[in-house]
Amino acid sequence: MTSDPPFPSRARRLLDRLDRLVERLGEPSAFAAAVVGYYTIAFLIRSLVLTGSSGDEAQLMLYGQGMAWFYDLGNPPMAGWLATAAETVLGPSLSVALVIRYGLMALFLVLMHAAAREAFDDRRMAPAVAMSAFGLWFYGWESLRNYMDSLVLITALAATVWLMLRLARTPTRLNYAGLAVAVAVGTLGKFSYPAVLLCLIVAAGVDAGLRRALWSRAGLVAAAVGLAAAMPPYLWASAHLELWLSVADDRLVTSAVSDREIAGVVDRGWLVLDSALNFTLPLLPLFAVAFLPDLVRRGPLPPTSARRRVRRWLGVWLLLLWAVATAVVLAVGMSKLREHYMFVLTPLPLLLFAWLPEAAVDTAAHRRRTAAFCGVLGVLAMVALAALAGQRVVEAAGCTKCRLIMPWRAFAEQIRAVGFERGTIVSYDSPYTDAGVNLRRFLPDTRVVSDKRPLVAPAALDRPGGCLVVWNDARYPQIADQLRAAPVREIGAPVPPETVFGRLEAPLVGTANPAPALGYALIEAGAGDCR
Repeated sequence: MTSDPPFPSRARRLLDRLDRLVERLGEPSAFAAAVVGYYTIAFLIRSLVLTGSSGDEAQLMLYGQGMAWFYDLGNPPMAGWLATAAETVLGPSLSVALVIRYGLMALFLVLMHAAAREAFDDRRMAPAVAMSAFGLWFYGWESLRNYMDSLVLITALAATVWLMLRLARTPTRLNYAGLAVAVAVGTLGKFSYPAVLLCLIVAAGVDAGLRRALWSRAGLVAAAVGLAAAMPPYLWASAHLELWLSVADDRLVTSAVSDREIAGVVDRGWLVLDSALNFTLPLLPLFAVAFLPDLVRRGPLPPTSARRRVRRWLGVWLLLLWAVATAVVLAVGMSKLREHYMFVLTPLPLLLFAWLPEAAVDTAAHRRRTAAFCGVLGVLAMVALAALAGQRVVEAAGCTKCRLIMPWRAFAEQIRAVGFERGTIVSYDSPYTDAGVNLRRFLPDTRVVSDKRPLVAPAALDRPGGCLVVWNDARYPQIADQLRAAPVREIGAPVPPETVFGRLEAPLVGTANPAPALGYALIEAGAGDCR
């Protein structure tokens, strides 16, 4: 067997320093501190540089107005419940969404670190596995601005995998109770979680330790208790089954149109694999390049190896998940599977590292490869933060949506100047505007009703006020005429003759370029249900 080619002395010294840093990050407290620091920087960038909201953040601020069994039948309500709790402490603000977003992302990494420590003896594996998430484009970059319900899913999934591995080693009541909580949170986070959980439990049959822990009475009771605790919203949705199914059909089939012709079982069978491969980029090629010498030399694993447990368990889980997802695609007749549905694959790095041979882990060359791998991922993470800050320049230069630098404070001041400070904001939202909740950040004595989320019905204000209808006048100027011509569903009555129509204009934050103008209709005394 040939030895690994020697590293140049300068590169070796750099990799040795990186190796010492990676070893230090193997400690849970050190890794947690690094993660909290990273997402604190992201929070500050979003709070101070990019003061607008993405669509998902606006959605969460809308949900934060009060508890509900369901906010949107496309997803369970856990993200909305978190928003309601956050707004109770923080008030109506962008921080409600940011604390939840970056808090979940940080907790996910900490839980993946814990799962890796449970699976592998080498402490360097824990930061390597956790940091692998930065090699997933949808996590490392997109999740800095988008997605909320999926972040609940991956956090619950990481907790589930960690606790299942702990239970295989120490089946205590506390660990079973933790598993029940993780199951409840995951089930309330995303509709896909129960199927993923079932695959994990079934796949546990390939390992004696996991089988004893999860196929036992205690394991099945823990899963059942978690599912039962999450059932009330599902029962509510079942009472509105026709609407629930129509929402699912629209999201999965009607509005998911492929850019190429999809016909037959073969094309649809490929959808899951294609989406999965796209989701795992650029992690898979990075891993292959970094650890190719180890993968080539991989021999049979010892029968008692913890790596063997993870490799067999998650390997079977991955096959089961592919089979279930493909069956759903074929049964429903889907022609497109959005890549972000593949967030269920976030435990994949555990499986990848389980394939590395234990004999190579203790070698200096392998440690340097691990250090280089973590170094590249760390660079990707830093580049993502720099790109996040750079979004201010990008959005100002080519304004298609301009969401993150919209002048909401300036718009709110203009609205206050025309006489509206208290009451209901009826927001005609679109993929380009989420005006209502962003105005509410600066007009706290208001509630928001959005045509995009008709199930969200905030409680009436203690002191009734006026009614303000807002819309993106730059893209949809026809809405003003529509308001004058027909009753408004969100108001429950026609717009009265004394309604004041106007237009809000201001430059984008930090630039002289004009923001998309907002149109408004002000009903000072309110009308219908809009009070």
